[in-house]
Amino acid sequence: MINKAVILAGGRGTRFLPYTKACAKEMINLVDKPALQYIVEECAEAGIKDILIIDTKDKPEIAKHFSHDAEYEAFLEERNKQKELDIIRSVADMAKVTCKHQDKALGSGHAVMLAEEFADGQPFAVLNGDDLMYTEPGKDTCIGQIASCFDKCGTSVIGVQEVSPEVIYKYSSCDVVSAEGRTLKIKSIIEKPEPGTQPSNYSSLGRYVCSADFFSYLRRTPFSASGEIYLTDAFKLQAQEKGIYAYVFDAVRYDTGDKLGYLQATVEYALRDSALALPFKKYLKEITRKL
Repeated sequence: MINKAVILAGGRGTRFLPYTKACAKEMINLVDKPALQYIVEECAEAGIKDILIIDTKDKPEIAKHFSHDAEYEAFLEERNKQKELDIIRSVADMAKVTCKHQDKALGSGHAVMLAEEFADGQPFAVLNGDDLMYTEPGKDTCIGQIASCFDKCGTSVIGVQEVSPEVIYKYSSCDVVSAEGRTLKIKSIIEKPEPGTQPSNYSSLGRYVCSADFFSYLRRTPFSASGEIYLTDAFKLQAQEKGIYAYVFDAVRYDTGDKLGYLQATVEYALRDSALALPFKKYLKEITRKL
């Protein structure tokens, strides 16, 4: 059973400037929630309610959003806004969320190393703060699916999906040894392979469960040419020495760190909103006729 999760939210969001000069990119809204809240909800729905967010010192709004605000709660209570009061209290109560700052941009692997004390010798989940995963109501969340795979396999599991051969050079590629259903045993993972050299089209996409000994591999992972420690390089080392697994998760992924991905997520989440769906569909039909 996975009880702890680390969410990576230390990026500077340069693709969203000037918005991200003063606001955390992970707090960009989708309808009426910041993107990061959907990720925390994904963890909480999977029973993972002890969460560490690795952010930077200039993102105080993250900690504020996931904690109680006595003054604001009193303001709503005085005005009999019970619905709104319940909403903000539920955000603070759905999980224990703490934040830790990554002072230098040294990569995703370095960010996870900052969570060693938090992990406390236990296996833990890692979620990329830019990747939103939508699953149909009633189905396990994306991280829940990967955690279930970990419970069966007992070693680190990477969440993957197949991506087009034309774009895999932007991501990573898993070297698959064997497959059983959605579970793949892998012996290596290659970051941003040259076109045509990828061992498979299965790519890691921002969801992982790490075994308790994963930090021993992180500490031995060298810095890349860009001066960063890549999380995938640590998984590669563990895969080569011990063997790890990948799980082909069943979810719709949105890259909210990309402008087009963010717009796609905004439209599709709005269409899933019971209060907005019908008028928004009407608007979309009207506007598309002009295209």
